[in-house]
Amino acid sequence: MEKKNFIKIGLLAVLALVILVWGLSFLKGETLFKAENHYVAIYNKLDGLAESNPVMLSGYRIGSVEHIGFEEKDNVFKIIVKMKINNDFMIPIGTTAKIVNIDIMGTKGIEIIRPKTVNGYYGNGDTLRSAIDGGIIDQILDFVLPMKDDLAGFLTTSDSVMHALNLLLNEKNRNNLTHSLEGLSEVAARLSKNSNAIDTIMRNFDKASRMLGRNTGTIERAINDFAALGDTLSTLHLSQTLSEAQEALKKANRLLSTINEGNGTAQQILTNDTLYNNLQEATVRINRILDEFEKHPKKYINLSIFGGKEDKKKKNQ
Repeated sequence: MEKKNFIKIGLLAVLALVILVWGLSFLKGETLFKAENHYVAIYNKLDGLAESNPVMLSGYRIGSVEHIGFEEKDNVFKIIVKMKINNDFMIPIGTTAKIVNIDIMGTKGIEIIRPKTVNGYYGNGDTLRSAIDGGIIDQILDFVLPMKDDLAGFLTTSDSVMHALNLLLNEKNRNNLTHSLEGLSEVAARLSKNSNAIDTIMRNFDKASRMLGRNTGTIERAINDFAALGDTLSTLHLSQTLSEAQEALKKANRLLSTINEGNGTAQQILTNDTLYNNLQEATVRINRILDEFEKHPKKYINLSIFGGKEDKKKKNQ
């Protein structure tokens, strides 16, 4: 009986050990009962990759990182990562083993990126191409670095603009700007107070516009008549007429100047009172003679033309 108990205890211990090993392997992503192929990838940095991290294909876990080693040759430091991948998945030649983030927490893993065309497969122990997907900081840097020069230029320009604004907005200009803003505020207040008058003006303007629209034909005829009048005036040779009138005025001016400055008859007539009085007296006498002639025309006609009755009497004696 004691011997059978020892056998049972031994079997339970072996079973527990197998379960423990299998559990640890499972936690590490290892498979105990499936055939696996081993591959190698060489990197310049791990970027947080560790042993037992998963190896993924299109988001599906097909293996894990088995071992991470280091190698230095000719002062060049290399990191050698060994992977074990389920034998069910063949790795085509040209495949890339890329270190990527597999969750939002930044857990690293290896993504198997297959080529577009398959020209054979890697064998067990072959070395795959390697690549590293940049993290969030690297992505930010990749986004920001191309804009570095533009940002530097922008900052320089901004500094120049601010310096120019400081020079422009001195105390005098600030006071002028303040007065201008106050003036604008007053103008706005006045416009607000006279809004009714402005509305009236706009309505009147609108009425005038509509009236002009209704009388477009009349206005067009008036413009045509004015154009015809202009053509008529142009045919009258106004320029020549005005020139002749100007020449006549010059001659009249010279004549008046001669009369005013000279000592001739015309000047005496205009300036001598005696001559004027004599002319007036002669005019009065002529008017009397004309009146007398009009009253007794036969008297003057007989005497002057036929000699009169008295002459006949004298001849008879």
